Amino acid sequence: MKFTVVILKPLICILIVLISLFVFQSCNKSPKQGKILFSLTDDLGDTVSFQKFPEKIISLAPNITETLFAIGADSLIAGVTDYCDYPPEAKNKTSTGSYFAPDLEKIASLDPDVVLMNVESRNQTTYQALKKLNMKLFVSNAKNFDGIIKMFGDLGKISNRESASGKLSDSLIKIRDNYIRSDTAKKKLKALIIISIKPFMTTNAKTFISEIVNMAGMENLYKDEVIDYPLMGLDDLTLRNPEIIIMPADTTAHEKNSLQVGMIKKMLSINVAARTGRIIIVDDDIMFRPGPRIMEAVRIIKDKVNNLNIGNQ
Repeated sequence: MKFTVVILKPLICILIVLISLFVFQSCNKSPKQGKILFSLTDDLGDTVSFQKFPEKIISLAPNITETLFAIGADSLIAGVTDYCDYPPEAKNKTSTGSYFAPDLEKIASLDPDVVLMNVESRNQTTYQALKKLNMKLFVSNAKNFDGIIKMFGDLGKISNRESASGKLSDSLIKIRDNYIRSDTAKKKLKALIIISIKPFMTTNAKTFISEIVNMAGMENLYKDEVIDYPLMGLDDLTLRNPEIIIMPADTTAHEKNSLQVGMIKKMLSINVAARTGRIIIVDDDIMFRPGPRIMEAVRIIKDKVNNLNIGNQ
């Protein structure tokens, strides 16, 4: 009897080791051994592979959230930032905190299949922290109209909504082309785009904001600047003499906007646009978010320019 026990103990130990090894190997199979359903190259140049279509997506950018809603992928959204406020239904999604400093614990608790973010987030601690948490990240850089169309395609593929994203892209491209054709023979007004007053900042031709103004039939005065968002000097503005001023702002903040318009008129009193009151205020959410409403921004600007009756001044 004792002999039997002595023999069995080593056998039991060996069996436990073998079972443990099997379990360990099963639990540590690399995801790469699974079949890849599709791969996409994000705007950082990284290849992101998917073994299945994501069922839980976290969006860390308002324009990305807006696009997911526009292509009918809102049911997949597990979390958004506090800045994701359009469409209004986006506010009902679980909040992951602010755009610049999202709650990492909240993101991890939601266990997303993929986290979508804009390219500027790579320079923030959030990107590196999510990398360390082994989150699947896909980074977008919708810097201009073509970048927006690419974003639609990428998000359509990721969310399995390629048909809807394709229709959205085709619709915006058609509207853009119609605007460009209709404005071919018209003289382009020299436009000053004010990104901020303190500091006094504008944008060059490489941004979607400048493209919006161009598609609305105007010429960005600072289109040839090297820096995407250069600072402006009052002396330089006097020489350039803008014919119209476009200022994105919160259109519900009437008192603040009135004060800013007054400040602009005072600073640029010698310029044609300021002297004649040709200052257009456009909803900053529409102007600053590279997404589905880009052509709505163009329409709003064109309508406001027409209402100024500049040809009669």
